[in-house]
Amino acid sequence: MAKSLPAIPGNTFPQLPLTVQHAAFEPASSLLSRLAARGGASSMQRFCGDIAFPIDPLFRGEGIAIEQLAQLAGCDAAALEWVSVRHLGKGHFRLRDEFASLQSFQRLRVRVCPECVRAESPSAAESWRVPRRLQWKFSSIRSCPEHGCMLVNLPPEKFSKDARDFSAQLRKHYGWILDQRMIPAELSPFEQYLSDRILKGRGDRWIDRLELNVVSRACEVLGLRIAKGPDASLAGHIEADWMSFAAMGYDVLKDGPVALSECLAAMAREDRVDGRFFGRVFGAWATWLNNRSLGDEFEPLRDVVRRHVFDHFSVRRGVLVLGVPSEGKAALNAQKPFPLKGFAKRNAEDLVRRGLAKRQADGCIVPTGFVTQRMLEAYEREKKFFPACKGSGARVPVEALGADAKESAGEAHLSISAVAQELRVTAKTVGYLVENGLLHGVDAAELYRRGTTVVTADSLVQFQAVFISLGELADVAQRPQGALSMRLRNAELALLAMPHDLSRIYWREDVRAYVATEQ
Repeated sequence: MAKSLPAIPGNTFPQLPLTVQHAAFEPASSLLSRLAARGGASSMQRFCGDIAFPIDPLFRGEGIAIEQLAQLAGCDAAALEWVSVRHLGKGHFRLRDEFASLQSFQRLRVRVCPECVRAESPSAAESWRVPRRLQWKFSSIRSCPEHGCMLVNLPPEKFSKDARDFSAQLRKHYGWILDQRMIPAELSPFEQYLSDRILKGRGDRWIDRLELNVVSRACEVLGLRIAKGPDASLAGHIEADWMSFAAMGYDVLKDGPVALSECLAAMAREDRVDGRFFGRVFGAWATWLNNRSLGDEFEPLRDVVRRHVFDHFSVRRGVLVLGVPSEGKAALNAQKPFPLKGFAKRNAEDLVRRGLAKRQADGCIVPTGFVTQRMLEAYEREKKFFPACKGSGARVPVEALGADAKESAGEAHLSISAVAQELRVTAKTVGYLVENGLLHGVDAAELYRRGTTVVTADSLVQFQAVFISLGELADVAQRPQGALSMRLRNAELALLAMPHDLSRIYWREDVRAYVATEQ
């Protein structure tokens, strides 16, 4: 004869036979769903309505509702509350002393292990035999340790209340679940860590002091950057990929902030990575950390990354690094020299003259720290576009123009400062352009003091037809130069090959193409 529960003081709940055993890993919502299915109710909502049980407080994780359910099922209230999630509102949740966010859970999709269902529920009518594991609710746990296979998401429901009724979902999709093929997947150290932390509590390591939602997503995104490089996107990856990424990220974060800083330093040393800018080096990792939707619980992680950036990257004073302005301290972050090849190697001496390369003690010529492979490609493009530029300087005295002296003397000339104002660049930049033949400079002693260089108006018009400076773009777009420069850099628009202390100048056709794609 089945044992009956004693009446619960202060309510009118019926006396139910004790036939559903609470599992150590089963949250309160699953236990209530199984009770409803075992009682023959069509849904958990209907069951709670029949016995006047407060279902919404239970799903909010309120202690009184959990205690009432424990009395109804005849289980230990403390054990039930240990594995039950409390909803704090505004997408925030708490599991004991753990903090989690909306992204931590699979709330509208039920996730199950097909092998567990096959083993524990012989038929759809006995779906109540399968308790929902608390681990299955967390987005970052994607495999079952008991059967070594991937979890599967049940078909979505139109209403969230239906997705909360676990046993009814199993009964409804029982045939579909049995048809799912087993996809082998071993439980990774990361998933084992999350499972232990969810069921047993947190430890004393640095990673344990981070909130649960911080750890779960940080391991995944860091692993994505490690595996896919700085150009990887946060979207477009399958579940198996995220499992692999999370394992890589956990392997770093489990060893604390020093290991994380060493990992970030290794990213800057990778081949073909522009090591000057931390945003370009860290890619999706920096983008994710800079997301304004991340709460204050992510600050300990941001602080480690921020201190690494301040110590290893040169960031202008006042520039925000993950929400904190830089003090403008210079840091050594020059990229590893790489050998010159092809066109650049054949023009190595010209690169040295232009300040884009340097001669080492052993006689080898290598690019200077700020020069990237893309800049060398821009240099080659410039040389092919201006084949007459031999790199020996383009400042030509009027007296040496021969038969064309009269014509040249009558041509309109502009001073260096006037050209700089017209192009929205520095006078030093104009001097560089004249020296390398991109602008035609002449000595006009008759109009200016001896030795003064002026620029021909025709060469300025020709230059503006091909190039546009960042200052000109900012005037047209009515946007700050800093923000505009960041967008163009992220779009990988090629700069005119010049030393880093000169104004930024772009190929006009590249800018037109970029604007067209943006529109």
